[in-house]
Amino acid sequence: MKFFIVVVFAMSQADLADGGRDLYVFTDPTYTTQQECEQDILDPEVYPGLVAKLISEYPQPKPIDAVVCVDETTLEQSLQGSQSI
Repeated sequence: MKFFIVVVFAMSQADLADGGRDLYVFTDPTYTTQQECEQDILDPEVYPGLVAKLISEYPQPKPIDAVVCVDETTLEQSLQGSQSI
């Protein structure tokens, strides 16, 4: 099973209105275990690269609520609206 790093952004007024929530899914790298994934999001040598990628995607900083590791099944269900992260 694949695991992904997912950034969950803090809810904005627009999110409250439409019931959604902004997420950013890192598709590279992926991990084969949740433990591997969690080690990377806690590794001070790894997260500067993650931050750089977010800055390139979102030039305006957005408040982050959480950074989590999610398996592909849960991620697909979340993106389809049937499960939350």
